[in-house]
Amino acid sequence: MRGTASHATTRKTSIRRLAAVGTAALLTAAVVSGCASTPTPEGTTAASSAPAPASSEKPRPTSSAVATPEEVGVVLPGSCEDLYGPAMFKSLQADLPPLNDETMADPNFSNNAKVEEALRSLTYLQCTWGGAGELGIVTAVARVSEKQSDEVLEIMGSGGFDCYDQLDGTRCVIREEADGSVLGESHFFREGVWVSTFWLNAPIRGYTENIVEAIWK
Repeated sequence: MRGTASHATTRKTSIRRLAAVGTAALLTAAVVSGCASTPTPEGTTAASSAPAPASSEKPRPTSSAVATPEEVGVVLPGSCEDLYGPAMFKSLQADLPPLNDETMADPNFSNNAKVEEALRSLTYLQCTWGGAGELGIVTAVARVSEKQSDEVLEIMGSGGFDCYDQLDGTRCVIREEADGSVLGESHFFREGVWVSTFWLNAPIRGYTENIVEAIWK
């Protein structure tokens, strides 16, 4: 991502990346034939093995660029199935299949380049719902140090996010409309854990709350 671009410019660029057919906003990602990433205690992060598309964007940072924060008391789920309560997981399977479709192997996590870069520097469990198209959810859960979370919260605070206290943590959200579609982000921080969700035209009510309940049960 372009680190020197303004928030407005970055958002416009990302929206153009989402637009794939006509003027409809689409969730898009590199298509791969399998999963690729360094296994982590939290799960396996999907990453594209396809050649990078020709563009002016700089390569995304990898998890090796920054040391993984030391583990804290809370135990993170090892799979996407364990990330949700049973009822929520069943609902997502019925309403937004499939889970971790190969066309969503390398999605955007944020329309803010600095937030995207910060998350990709960590080791995370990635869960996506739906395929590349007009409806989908992208979630990543990672351990994060206090310094890193403070830096990201500062970026969000100056980047148009609405941040507030919720569920014994801090949540930052943003929502916008583009080409007739609605997209948004939710980022939740608590006890060294970052729960990030990027969604497009998806029924998101109660989604983050359900993940928080499953992790801190």
